[in-house]
Amino acid sequence: MSDPTAQALQPRLLQAQSVGSAGSSTAATVSGSGSSDPARPGLSQQQRASQKKAQVRAFPRAKKLEKLGVFSACKANETCKCNGWKNPNPPSATRMDLQLQAASLSEPCRSCGHALADHVSHLENVSEEEINRLLGMVVDVENLFMSVHKEEDTDTKQVYFYLFKLLRKCILQMSQPVVEGSLGSPPFEKPNIEQGVLNFVQYKFSHLAPKERQTMFELSKMFLLCLNYWKLETPTQFRQRTQKDDGTAYKVDYTRWLCYCHVPQSNDSLPRYETTHVFGRSLLKSIFTVTRRQLLEKFRVEKDKLLPEKRTLILTHFPKFLSMLEEEIYGDNSPIWEADFTMPAADGTQLGHQTVISPAAVSGSPALCKGLSSISSLGSADTGGAEPITGEKRKLPEVLTLEDAKRIRVMGDIPMELVNEVMMTITDPAAMLGPETNLLTPNAARDETARLEERRGIIEFHVIGNSLSQKSNKKILMWLVGLQNVFSHQLPRMPKEYITRLVFDP
Repeated sequence: MSDPTAQALQPRLLQAQSVGSAGSSTAATVSGSGSSDPARPGLSQQQRASQKKAQVRAFPRAKKLEKLGVFSACKANETCKCNGWKNPNPPSATRMDLQLQAASLSEPCRSCGHALADHVSHLENVSEEEINRLLGMVVDVENLFMSVHKEEDTDTKQVYFYLFKLLRKCILQMSQPVVEGSLGSPPFEKPNIEQGVLNFVQYKFSHLAPKERQTMFELSKMFLLCLNYWKLETPTQFRQRTQKDDGTAYKVDYTRWLCYCHVPQSNDSLPRYETTHVFGRSLLKSIFTVTRRQLLEKFRVEKDKLLPEKRTLILTHFPKFLSMLEEEIYGDNSPIWEADFTMPAADGTQLGHQTVISPAAVSGSPALCKGLSSISSLGSADTGGAEPITGEKRKLPEVLTLEDAKRIRVMGDIPMELVNEVMMTITDPAAMLGPETNLLTPNAARDETARLEERRGIIEFHVIGNSLSQKSNKKILMWLVGLQNVFSHQLPRMPKEYITRLVFDP
């Protein structure tokens, strides 16, 4: 950093280290932002930057010109190469806040010897609005300068320094900052994260009652809001966590995120985009597991700061919401990321290749359904008149007789294709454990011993059932008899005839 401007900014760096400055917020992590609401991290750094800019823009005209002169090239003659006016009597860091008197336009530059007026001559007829815009970029340059010195990660430091030089050049040329290079321009992927998450809510919870569906929509909004203000892990941390991935694609996304989303939060001279609006599934797959873990941990630590009406929603239902979303993020056949995703029909029919989700589709999360029911019961006793009252036996449709209802339950044997698909899933460790298999230690599960014996061939796992349409298999029948004996032994008060009818039910 041999730029003369860097030398002029050194006193400001010393001041920030001693008394604290808004520039430190650029490199601060979201988890340490000190925001009063953990669902809205990062607001405090925006506020500090805004306060600093408001303070600078309130300076008198002479003081504004002096501040801009530090970043303006000398125009005394064509041979002068000075890129910024330097005060011949620079104040010390301890006197920085006390320096209210502006330097006179005749004050010579410590570097080239020309007067301050020669550095700011191009600003004489510039409007006050444009002067204030340039001053905003000056504050951002100072913040980025301090962020470069404080940042330890090499990749992040390079991006900060690039943005520092970009804004420095824009002040010099009085132009608008535009990020150039091979990063491209937003949006980088379609559908974006926000659209995918909203599709997920419609896809999974469209069958719920309006109040429960609104609850899931609020959880999705909270997740998107957190993601927009969350600080991502650096490419170095990503490579250490995912040792099989070289991290090239993630490094590009991380650089885009810094330039277009993170840095502009506190440096509004740069155009800012929401993370969930410009990125899509690829970035979400890279960051979801670690972000979810950090997010839930932050909520647990700061649970006392949450509003009482949000505490149950966040601590109880949010983790289940994220687990169901994870399946759609890493699943191979999830329709929510398709560009032509459409809402499932409400009558239970099929739309093209998409199957409408019924209440049984979320039967794997009974606690979630139970929790949603409890939330809806808190608001009002009126559920719209269409939902059955809790505890009351469901009535058969009038068009069905009792015999018809009994016959509907007999659907025949399970197709072998479905059995084979289930067997392939349960024998695949990655499919059963999900994408984050390295989180489970060998002693994590109580049945780990049985699992190891199964891998060694000591014990086996089979899906068995009685069939009346296929030739009788004596081995399977013997297994069914043995299973009947197990149930009879474990449930001694249950009639054996009843157990036999259930076990041998085709």
